[in-house]
Amino acid sequence: MSRCKPVGGESPAADGPDPRRPMSETPCSVQPGVVPLLGKPYFTCILCKSHVNQPFQVVVPKSLAPFLPGTTVPATVTWHGRSWEMRFTGGRQIQRLEAGWRGFALDNGLKLGDGCVFELVDGRAERVVFRVQVLRADIPAEIRERAGGYTSSSPILID
Repeated sequence: MSRCKPVGGESPAADGPDPRRPMSETPCSVQPGVVPLLGKPYFTCILCKSHVNQPFQVVVPKSLAPFLPGTTVPATVTWHGRSWEMRFTGGRQIQRLEAGWRGFALDNGLKLGDGCVFELVDGRAERVVFRVQVLRADIPAEIRERAGGYTSSSPILID
């Protein structure tokens, strides 16, 4: 099972750089390509083994269920102007993105420990669309081997 964290819908202004300040004056660094949230429901996820290896799937937290269809429908995930088609399986105890997530994970070189932000752009009964942002962990290989995350009972912990 994944360790995805539902976050909510409203993104406070403090979540990103102040657009009125030049990037050189921004107090914290922002990874290239990171864009502000749209204010829609979203969840975050630190990638574990099931995200980047078999069975290649992402569990969508139950807190998003009111915004999603209760059936299995086509899904689209977008990132950096590209899109990947997959399947959203809803209406079950565990709802997930699958059957296509593998392509997204491999095409983008996702690794254990990377973070993803999934923002729900469209949750209609015919199709689900998530805008994803990938936040690279850049964990050194020697630490990654000891980091955990291979099962739900040994999650990656970030202090």
